[in-house]
Amino acid sequence: MTAPVVTPGGVTAVETPSGKDATGENFPVGSMLIRADLRGHVHAFYRFARQADDIADNPALEPADKVGRLETMAAVASGSPEADGRASPAAAGLRASLTESGVSLRHALDLLEAFKLDATKLRYRDWDDLIDYCRLSAMPVGRYVLDLHGEDIATRAPSDALCAALQVINHLQDCGDDYRALDRVYVPADELAATGARLEELGGPMLTPALRRTIDMLLDRTAVLVAEARDLPRRVRDLRLKCETAIIVVLAERLIALLRVRDPLATRATLTRSAMLAAAASGIWHAMVGWGRDAPDALAQAMAVRARASGSSFYAAMGVLPRVRRDAMYAIYVFCREVDDIADGSAPAADKRRQLDEWRREVDALYGGLPRHPVAVALKRAVERFQLRRDDFMAVIDGMAMDADAEIRAPDMATLDLYCARVAGAVGRLSVRAFGDTSARADEVADALGRALQLTNILRDLAEDAARGRLYLPRELLAANGIDAEASPDRILAHPALPLVCASLAQQAVGSFDRAADAMAACSRRAMRPARIMGAVYRALLDELLVRGWGDISRPVRVSRAVKLWLLLRHGLV
Repeated sequence: MTAPVVTPGGVTAVETPSGKDATGENFPVGSMLIRADLRGHVHAFYRFARQADDIADNPALEPADKVGRLETMAAVASGSPEADGRASPAAAGLRASLTESGVSLRHALDLLEAFKLDATKLRYRDWDDLIDYCRLSAMPVGRYVLDLHGEDIATRAPSDALCAALQVINHLQDCGDDYRALDRVYVPADELAATGARLEELGGPMLTPALRRTIDMLLDRTAVLVAEARDLPRRVRDLRLKCETAIIVVLAERLIALLRVRDPLATRATLTRSAMLAAAASGIWHAMVGWGRDAPDALAQAMAVRARASGSSFYAAMGVLPRVRRDAMYAIYVFCREVDDIADGSAPAADKRRQLDEWRREVDALYGGLPRHPVAVALKRAVERFQLRRDDFMAVIDGMAMDADAEIRAPDMATLDLYCARVAGAVGRLSVRAFGDTSARADEVADALGRALQLTNILRDLAEDAARGRLYLPRELLAANGIDAEASPDRILAHPALPLVCASLAQQAVGSFDRAADAMAACSRRAMRPARIMGAVYRALLDELLVRGWGDISRPVRVSRAVKLWLLLRHGLV
C-alpha cells in the first residue's frame, strides 16, 4: 500500500490506494465510446469505487477500521466535507459529480454497503447469497451508467445480469488470491459440497478435479446471466453506450470460455490485447445488427464445451446436425451427464436421492417456464422448439436412481430391460426429436438403438462397473451357464463360463442393432444421420469385443480414430 493520502488542508484521507487502476479491469471504464460530456462523471464514479474497494481489500486494516473508513466515504459523498476529522477526496469528487449530473447517490451508497460486507463477511452460502451480494457490489455500477445517460428503466434487468456476471467472473479469476490473502471465499459453500471439493483446495497451486467441476458449474450459472444480458444493447438508446454494452457482453462471453480452459489458481485468466480488440470489433458489430434469435449464446457455448470435453463419440456425431439442433443435443447430453455423475458419485445414497429429487423439481420448473439450474435453462429452448417430453427426462432420472439407490448386481432380465429403457431409450427418445423426427418409428429407433448401445457399454465396462460394486449381466444368463448370481461381481467375472454369458448378451445387442436399423429405414434419412453414426460406431465396438472375447476383460477395446472418421464420413454425408 502507498503512504496515507493527505489533503491540501492537511487532513488525513481515509483512502489507502493500492495502485490498481482501470487498466486491470475486465471491461472498459469510461472509454472513448462514452460521450465526452459524461466521461468525467464515469471516471469520478470509478475512482470512488476503486478507493472503497482498496480499503475493503487492505490486509493491513482491521474490519472495524475498514467499516469506519467506508462510513466516512459515505458521509463525505452525502455532503459532509469531513467526517471524524478525516477526508475522502474520492467521495468529495463523486459528490461534485453527482451534483452536476443529477444522478442519485443511492448507487454509490449501495456500493459502500457491499464493501462493508467484504470487510466482515468471508463466506457465501449458495448462489442466491452470492447474487444478493452482487446486487450491492456490481449492479449499482450499471445502474449508475444507465441513469447518467438517461436510459429507460427497462434496461435495468439485463444490465443487472451483465454486472452480476462480470462480478462472478472476477471472483473466479481471483478465487485463489482472495482465499490466500484475505481468507475470503466467494465460491458458494453448497457448490463446493455438491462436487466434494474442500475449501482448502483454493489455496493450492492448481485446481483439483473436484474444484475444476465447481468452477465449471459456476461458469454455467454465469453464462445464464450473460445470455440474459444480450438484450441490453438492444434496449439502450444512446448509440455510443449501445456499442459499449455490446462489447462488454462479448468480453464476458470470452472470459467465460477462457476460464473453462485456464486454471485460475495457477494464473489469472485474462484476455490478451488482441483478444480485447477482437471482442471490441465483435461487440460493435452486434450493437449494429444484433445477435439474432438463433445466435449461440454463452450458455449454448458452455454446453458445447462440456460435451466436447467428455471425449465421447457423441460429440462428433452431433456435428452433422444444424446448429440449433446440435445445441439442443449438447444440452440433453450435459443433462444426462449431470444426473449420471450424481448416480456414480461417492455421496451417501440419501444425498444422491436428494440431488436427483432436486432435478425432478428442476424438470417440473422447466415445463413450468421457470428453470433455475443453468443446464435446465439451456434445455428450455430445446423443449420449446422440438417438443421434448417431460416424461422422457423423468425416465432418465428414474434410471439413474436405480444406480443411486443400491448397487445393481445381476438384475433379472425384466429389470435390466427397464434400466436400459430409462437410461438409454429415454435419452434416445429425446434425441430423435431433436434430430427432427417425431414419428412412432423414430421412437422405435430410440428404444432399440438405446438398448443396443447400453448393452455394448455393459459388455465393455465389466471391470470398471465391478470396481463400483455393480454387475449388469442378467441373472437368467448367469444361471443358464452355471454361475451363482448371488456371488460377488469379482467372483462372477473370474468364472470360466463368463465368456458364454457375455456372448449371449452380445447376441441380444446384435438383435437390438438390427431392429434399430429396420425402424430407421422408415424414418427421415436426413434426421437419422446422427443415429446412424452412433449405431455404426457402437456396432464396430461390439464387433471388436466379440473378436477379443471375455477371457481377459482387463484388455481395453476401442474403435480407432481412423474407423470412427470413416464411419462419420460414410453415414454423416448421406
